[in-house]
Parts: sequence; C-alpha cells; structure tokens
Amino acid sequence: MLVGYMGGSDYHGVSSSAGGNYLCLSSSPQWDYSTTTEDNKVLITGVEYRFNPHHDSDLATFLGQNLNGIQAPCAVCLLPSATSLMIPGRTDCYPGWNKEYSGYIVTGLPGEAHATEYVCLDRRPEAIVGTGNREAINMMYFVEAHCQSGLECPPYENGRELACVVCSIAIY
Repeated sequence: MLVGYMGGSDYHGVSSSAGGNYLCLSSSPQWDYSTTTEDNKVLITGVEYRFNPHHDSDLATFLGQNLNGIQAPCAVCLLPSATSLMIPGRTDCYPGWNKEYSGYIVTGLPGEAHATEYVCLDRRPEAIVGTGNREAINMMYFVEAHCQSGLECPPYENGRELACVVCSIAIY
C-alpha cells in the first residue's frame, strides 16, 4: 500500500479548467529539474475535510470523529490479479465481489473555482497529524441525493448523504 497526501487544484484557482481529479501525492516526493518560483498559477494544494453545515455531533455519528478543517491523507492499494470498483449508493458489494471498504461519496462544493471528482471516503477516515488550521483552499463535502432533477425517488430519498462501497473481484 502506498500512503500519501490527498491533493487537488486550488479552490481559488483562476479557471475551472485546471485538473479536475484528486491526486494521491507521495509522502516522499522526488524532484527532477525545477525552480521554486510559482510560474504558471497551476497549483496543487492539500485537501481538507469540510462537512458544513453538519454539527460536530453529526460528524461523530457519520465518521467517528469531527474532522472539519483537517487535511486528508490517501492510500493506493494493490490488489494482485483483481480489479476494483466504487459503487455509489450502496454499503455492500454485489454477490461475488469482495468489500474493501465503505463510506460516503464526497466531492468539492458546486460553484467553487475548480473541478473535482467524486470519491468514496472511508466510513472512518484518517487525518494528517498536526493539521487543522482550516486554510479553506481545497475542501470536500458530502454528496446528497436530489430528487427534483431526474433522480428517482424512491428508491432515493431527497437530501440524504449518499453511501458508497469499494469492491474488488479476482481476475483469472
């Protein structure tokens, strides 16, 4: 397993056309030729947990602790001879698949100046020790079902936070 820092485009970015996906940045970076001058305004920042307007007690119920303003770590797992899939709107895998973890779908806030992707945040996420200064540069929020825009309700319920599960299956 590779462990690192979750990173993405700057919330205050000049354009919404900057990189739109979160990255798992190495905890031990290596550098090729580079300068220390910010030349082109394409910046990678850390990503904070931001779950407003949920109250601290809500977050303890959802995630086991209040992580608002704390920076998020990331991990990349190797599954030998297997493939994995994030299934939104479920907490369990379909028959024949193995559950790796489950949690909640998160992404950036609509209207922010940068694009992000939907990711499945572990139900009991970790934090980068020593962070928590709430820089508000790159944040992730819970994704909720919205029934008035073509999403079928039922089975979905308006305003509920969407669960997710990451599943793997062996490839022979």
